[in-house]
Amino acid sequence: MREQPCLLCLVAQGKIQAQKVLEGDRTIAVMNTREPQARGHVVIFPKHHATALHEMDSQDLGEVAVVARTIANAQGLENYNLLHNAGALAGQTVFHAHFHLIPKWSEQEGLRYSWKADAGFDQQESYLKIKEALNAAR
Repeated sequence: MREQPCLLCLVAQGKIQAQKVLEGDRTIAVMNTREPQARGHVVIFPKHHATALHEMDSQDLGEVAVVARTIANAQGLENYNLLHNAGALAGQTVFHAHFHLIPKWSEQEGLRYSWKADAGFDQQESYLKIKEALNAAR
């Protein structure tokens, strides 16, 4: 079975047209016309294929952040979400790293979610695992 070509790679290669808001050396920002969550919803992604943030080149990641800030300022946004889903369990459906800049114009428009804290998680165990991995990487 043949793999489907990557949608965002095809946009980066100019093989699929998109409403480009901004294009840098390493990234592209396009209007989300497929499933916008708000007016001004933009998708920002690196030209070089990476599946998720943890696979991205540091320079690509840096340019994504600068582009997100630039577009947020251009829209005069004070309330917005910058969303990245990594992996199917986290809601990723396009497996090329990308970030949604979603304006929050009102309670009804923009990203809606319910934040529920769970005090039952053992954060100490996770903290120690993370610290051990970071120390081993030095």
